[in-house]
Amino acid sequence: MLNRIIDGLELNTHHTRSISLSRDLRDDTAIASYLPTPNAVQALKQIGTALAEYRSQRAWKVVGPYGSGKSALGIVLAQLLAGRDAHPAASEMLRVTSASVADLFADSRRFPLAIVGARLSIGLALEAEVRRTLEVWHQGKGVSALKRHLREPGLYKGRPINAVAGELMRDFTSVARAQGFSGTLLLVDEMGKFVEHAAMHPEAGDLIALQQLAEEACRQGDDSLAMVVLQHQHFASYAAGIGRALGEEWHKVASRFEEIPFDEPVERYVHFAAHALGIKPALNRDPKLVNAAQSLFGTALEQSVLRAPTSADRRLFQHPEKLYPLHPLTLASLAVVSKRYGQSERSFHAFLNSNEPAGLRDFAQVTSIEEYPWYRLAQVFDYLASGNGLRFRDLAAERRWAFALVRIERQAKDADALVALKTIAVLELVQAPLALRITPELVAFALGSLSVTETRTLLDRLVTQGLLICRHSRSEYGFAVSDAVNIEALYEHAAQAGDDELIVRGASHALGNRLVVANKHYGYRGTIRTLAINVGTIVAWPHAGANKSDSEGRPDGWLRLILVTAGSREEQQALDRVRNADDPLSVHCCLSLSVQGRAALAELAIWLAVQREVAAKRLDPWTSQYVESRLHQAKEDVDALVLSALASNPGRTGTVYWHLGEVIPDSESMNVGQVASWMFEKVFHRAPRIVNELINKDRPASAIVLARQRLLDALLAGSGDRPLFRDNEYPPERLIHATLLRDTGIWQASGNNWELVEPKLGARVDISALWTEISLILAREDAPTFEQVLQALAAPPFGVRNGPASIWVTLYVMIRRSRCAVFERGTLVLELTSEHLQRMHRNPHTFTLRELPQAQGGHNLLRDYGAALASLGAVPSDETTYLELARALYRWFARLSDFTQQTGRVSKDAALVRSALRKAQDPIQLLTSTLPKAYAQSKGGHPFQEWLSAALTDLGMSQRKLQDAVVAELGQAFEMVGPLSKIRSQLQSECSGAATGLADARLKSFILRCTDLTLTDEKWLDSVASLLVQRPLDAWTDETVDSFAQAVTDISGHYRRWLRLVMQRKGAPRAAERFVSLTLTSASGQESALLVATTEHSTRLARNVLDLLAQEAGADPQTAAAALAQALQNLQVTHALTNSTEEKRHGKREAG
Repeated sequence: MLNRIIDGLELNTHHTRSISLSRDLRDDTAIASYLPTPNAVQALKQIGTALAEYRSQRAWKVVGPYGSGKSALGIVLAQLLAGRDAHPAASEMLRVTSASVADLFADSRRFPLAIVGARLSIGLALEAEVRRTLEVWHQGKGVSALKRHLREPGLYKGRPINAVAGELMRDFTSVARAQGFSGTLLLVDEMGKFVEHAAMHPEAGDLIALQQLAEEACRQGDDSLAMVVLQHQHFASYAAGIGRALGEEWHKVASRFEEIPFDEPVERYVHFAAHALGIKPALNRDPKLVNAAQSLFGTALEQSVLRAPTSADRRLFQHPEKLYPLHPLTLASLAVVSKRYGQSERSFHAFLNSNEPAGLRDFAQVTSIEEYPWYRLAQVFDYLASGNGLRFRDLAAERRWAFALVRIERQAKDADALVALKTIAVLELVQAPLALRITPELVAFALGSLSVTETRTLLDRLVTQGLLICRHSRSEYGFAVSDAVNIEALYEHAAQAGDDELIVRGASHALGNRLVVANKHYGYRGTIRTLAINVGTIVAWPHAGANKSDSEGRPDGWLRLILVTAGSREEQQALDRVRNADDPLSVHCCLSLSVQGRAALAELAIWLAVQREVAAKRLDPWTSQYVESRLHQAKEDVDALVLSALASNPGRTGTVYWHLGEVIPDSESMNVGQVASWMFEKVFHRAPRIVNELINKDRPASAIVLARQRLLDALLAGSGDRPLFRDNEYPPERLIHATLLRDTGIWQASGNNWELVEPKLGARVDISALWTEISLILAREDAPTFEQVLQALAAPPFGVRNGPASIWVTLYVMIRRSRCAVFERGTLVLELTSEHLQRMHRNPHTFTLRELPQAQGGHNLLRDYGAALASLGAVPSDETTYLELARALYRWFARLSDFTQQTGRVSKDAALVRSALRKAQDPIQLLTSTLPKAYAQSKGGHPFQEWLSAALTDLGMSQRKLQDAVVAELGQAFEMVGPLSKIRSQLQSECSGAATGLADARLKSFILRCTDLTLTDEKWLDSVASLLVQRPLDAWTDETVDSFAQAVTDISGHYRRWLRLVMQRKGAPRAAERFVSLTLTSASGQESALLVATTEHSTRLARNVLDLLAQEAGADPQTAAAALAQALQNLQVTHALTNSTEEKRHGKREAG
């Protein structure tokens, strides 16, 4: 016997309010009642097919509205890819729906790794999940290595996680394979939160991380990694939601993911409902219910409230009794509401199964089954209005819903009108997605108890009462939402906030926008410091603010004002907490409020909220003026009742202030400005007195920045004949100079000559303690950046603004130049220039400062380096310190040619020294460790100084050796002996004026360069060498030397053949002095020409031959001539045969 509706329903409770991907990833019960929809099966098929066929596209983005089942789909996918052995239930569930799709996952055994979106970097989330996984895996070699690389939080292999996210996943996947898995599935749920964080923090590098992960998943030839991200909208939409443009780069990243649309239609929720309701046979076999359900859902199909596009839908609507007690409009409305205003089917199933007031279970438990009542739109309204908040994305819809709530609350007498208004309120939420018109016919169908005529009469009566409006042209009805603002309604709405919240809001507005200047501290120190006021309660404690300078309107300190009721328990609790405060830049105060004071602060907060509403709507001036007058009155009341309590008055004890857990002496007689001065004097007790508001700021004006640069440029230029400033010149830099250099004793002048020295103790502006602090900072083991130095000086106890601090730090580096090293992006700055200073002040984080000590090694090592550099002529300009020696050595090394920097034609010791110089970053380590170690490796018998001098000399002479080799090649090719000047002179004399008619460009260029008298010998040699190998001598490599030898041989042969022709035409008289040309005719009539160059040796040999002929031939010159001719002919034949044989052999080698 069924008494109540609940007796006829199973109400399957397996569906929960939400699924957590990270929590439920390996829980089979999480998807025990999962219903594989066609959309879900299609998505699984798309992914499964790509993996089964080893396609290169293995990165997907599943895009669907809130709660469309993406997380549940992700769990199903993860369990399918984990393998049938690990999760048999998932495999069997899919096989029942689609065996072919289930077969796609039959051989898979991937390890699922899931991260859930949050407002943090995706790389950090990935790192955390990888760490958790490594803790539970078998601790092998790969796991240990991966843990070691992740030893530093936020870094992998010493680099930021986002920069190497792809490499991290590649290594993780390799370890997963070693654990027995076939690969890895990376699941990213709620991807939108990561994208929103990335859009707000582009510097974090999430763009690079996501791109690397997608590229790693799609890497050719390696299907180890697959990646699926779940998101409810596209990348660009997330950024647009927070007012940021992602740009083309994010679109490029998005294109690396193949999109899988995932959104269930409204009709799919009907299947969810039938699955979850589980109507019992005793109920669905009742003819009365069956007939009523078929009639009701038949009407719904006719009016297009529901549709049956698929055969599965049509089969379900043939038995609509399975959907009892849900009215068709209820099903359609809840589907839309959950998708647009809630969490989709999770809220849908929460509605079906939870015990929330006015929900389905509540209705079924209290409603009798007699007459088979239906759960209609009026009950849906009660459910939505009972605290189950809706998430509106349309302000107009939110306003109409809020208006409907207010109207319906006041409609308590007329039951029919109340039900009708509730029905129309729900219909207005869903009419656009369902494409419905709110007509009397639709409302009558929703109500069920009234005919169409009766419904029309009821709606017209509500129109007359001003609750509804009727669009007569379309016969539609809706709520009469006025465009005018009801001030009283706005006031009542704002007043609904809690008293504590309103009081804090009012006090924050009255006090939080005020910056209190510490005037006494300014008089003592010359620095303007401000105190801001944070307001809170014992429950909402004043938050910690950012201690920024006043250059951006940010305070230097904070007054934490805790609002309490006099004599209450919370006052004592606040005092106990104040006693434990440890922020040196915060003063605490417990302000006891009277009842009138609390009311005044709440009134101020309410009218502030009303003003914001009115201003947003841009209403008539009268409304705005009225609200402004009420707000002004509220502010006056707060001034009289609250702010006066912070000021001390004669005859009345003021408020007690606390600092670092102790009461400030005599604070009850101080005002806030005096308290601020007391605190800043205590905290910044070592701050120098700087009376110069032009520079004494964190961010000086642009004109002062230029003046600072001009001053530093003049100091870099050094002392000169002209004074730094003329008597009648008063530029801004003169004031800076007077305050920060002259008054500190750093500037010492005598006439036009001046110098920079250490500051004087007891000077007008005494910065000796600050100078010592700079020295300690720069001497730290980890060299600080220029930015970190400024931050350290800005912190207690000095509190120096960036303006003066930046100049003093720069002067410190200049004065202690011989010990202070400046590095720009890790490279030692050899000479500090104006350009360096501009970049250093503009980008202080890129410059590192370090004061280098006289490290180990002592004076002997310094002497050795000094002697070695002196032998090269590279003596340090200042005192002999390691830094100055390193600078001199770096300058000398930088002047070496490219050939010297890479040639292998140097000694082993020279190569060792060159390698050490090229790789050196720390100048002290170079001189005290690196070079001595290289000396030890050489195992030479000479002292260190001699070894280093020889190595450096060898490097320095390598370019000269190259020039000598080139001269030798020239002399050998052109058969000339002697120095470069002699070879050049001979070539000039032979070629002068003879190249005018030459057509061969290369030979002509060579001859013209040979005859160029404008160049020095060294430049002439470089010019000729560059012509032959198309590369200047400085840029040669070892291979270029061989190329030059071949090229000069070729050009010399060409030159000889051309010269023979010229000599025959008597066009080169100077060449005839060195060359001898003969023509020999054999007995066969064949002629051969012979052109030879004479040398001193050949001349001596010729005399010896003549003497021999004279002895042998006697007085017969004809015999002597015949002998010479015969000898020349035999010599030429032998030479020809030798050349012919060599050519044949050469030809055979080429052919072989």
